[in-house]
Amino acid sequence: MNKKAGIPDGIFYLVAMFAIAITSIVGFLIMDSINNNFQGSGSISSQGKTIMNTLSGKYVGIMDNAFLIIFVGILIGTGVGVWFIKTHPALFWIMIPIFAFIIFLSAIYANVFYNFINNAKVNAIMFDDAGNATFIIIPFIMQNYAYIITGVIIFLAILLFSKGKSEDI
Repeated sequence: MNKKAGIPDGIFYLVAMFAIAITSIVGFLIMDSINNNFQGSGSISSQGKTIMNTLSGKYVGIMDNAFLIIFVGILIGTGVGVWFIKTHPALFWIMIPIFAFIIFLSAIYANVFYNFINNAKVNAIMFDDAGNATFIIIPFIMQNYAYIITGVIIFLAILLFSKGKSEDI
């Protein structure tokens, strides 16, 4: 296997998770708006309103858990892909600034996400009527994104540079 994609894999992981988080929350904004229009409509039956309300209530749990599954799934897939890349341990010192850049980018994405959820419209859907957070997993991961991506980088660096001569693939 002659794959050379260690750096793009890390950046792909970073951007993909950010995009999925934003898309999930924007999707709930749209779903909430549609549900409100359904509930206020006089031409939709009570059965249709109940179905839409049920779907809207399940969206957060499904997307929050799906985000975690996708997060771990992409991490495992990236880890497996990185394992098959042939690298010399001397390249580790060249990769340190690149890893630092990826961690820097993750801090920027965390700040962008923080500003996004503090938008008045988005913040209104981030909490239910009782004041409890609607999304739990997505904000936790995105607010700690720099720390989590640092852990991911360390994990991928271990996989990338830990192979000895006996494990030459």
